[in-house]
Amino acid sequence: MSTVSRRSFLWTSGAVVGAGMVPNFLRRRADAAGPELVPRKLPFPPNDDFGSYEPTITADGNTIYFARFAGSGDKRVLGTTTDIFVTHRVRQGAEWPGTGADWSTPERLPDTVNSDAPDQEPWISGDGRTLYFMSRRASGRGSADIWVTEKQSDGQWTPARNLGPNINTEFPDHCFMPFDLSGYQDTRQFVSIRPRAAGATPSADLYTTRLVNGVWQPAQRYESKLLDSIGLKCRFNVVTWDGLVLGVVSVHDFGKFHTMLFVHYDPASREWKGPIVEAPFNQSNVDGACPTFTASGDKMIWSAGYDRGPGPVSTAGGTGSTYDLYWLKTSEIVAYYKAKAGLA
Repeated sequence: MSTVSRRSFLWTSGAVVGAGMVPNFLRRRADAAGPELVPRKLPFPPNDDFGSYEPTITADGNTIYFARFAGSGDKRVLGTTTDIFVTHRVRQGAEWPGTGADWSTPERLPDTVNSDAPDQEPWISGDGRTLYFMSRRASGRGSADIWVTEKQSDGQWTPARNLGPNINTEFPDHCFMPFDLSGYQDTRQFVSIRPRAAGATPSADLYTTRLVNGVWQPAQRYESKLLDSIGLKCRFNVVTWDGLVLGVVSVHDFGKFHTMLFVHYDPASREWKGPIVEAPFNQSNVDGACPTFTASGDKMIWSAGYDRGPGPVSTAGGTGSTYDLYWLKTSEIVAYYKAKAGLA
């Protein structure tokens, strides 16, 4: 089976050619005086020597699913790829996240979920019973598809199934996430690197789909001048807090690893707007992105190698670095963005 790095996953798709970089006049770096934004590291466990990548957390904050690379040394990861793991907060008396004594040792999900191909990017539903994820298994429609599995009353997971042609194409489709925006009830969004029109160059764009009578409807490209101006998008998150609709864009910039950008949504004009503010903890030679928000929206968690130092960029083939889980209060992120964007 051939594998391709996450960077090549974007580059070879034509995304670099088809999407421009962020215009300089829209960027605002985090170098002015104002509130600080310092990531908090989760305890050990759920962090451990083998690393945790692309986390998603249940609504009660007590279960975290994440991807793990075989290259980290965990022999439970099948083959040389990536698998999805889970850890539970078994003692819940202390303030979240507590200490390492409060969390269980991470466990690999069963073979009904994982495969011998890369399985990454989990997202768990609010009720904790439906898990969506990206997989490159041979039975998919394209190089990367979105799959789903359900947790049964006995705790077992159903065999993962492909979301089908309404969502997946012969092009890479991944990062199936909530789209918590007014007017988009029961909607999810994901990134697809497909042509906008027949014969066009593929570009990394956002697509939305609605769940109607238990069926995900045909995906539609989400158009936004601001978001379209950001090349190499690989994930998008939305949260509303303290009167601001904040967007967090995960990107692969040229010659860099995963980083995060902050933008905001104007409900009056129904448009995403800048200035685009770079996360102050971005590092050009260390992966740090692919976040998710809690169901209540009060926290953002993500994976990064900040304390691990420079290393290989994360790869679809399971040869990435070892990453730790970090978190921040959403109120702190929003206050930071407002200050940097001049909205405070």
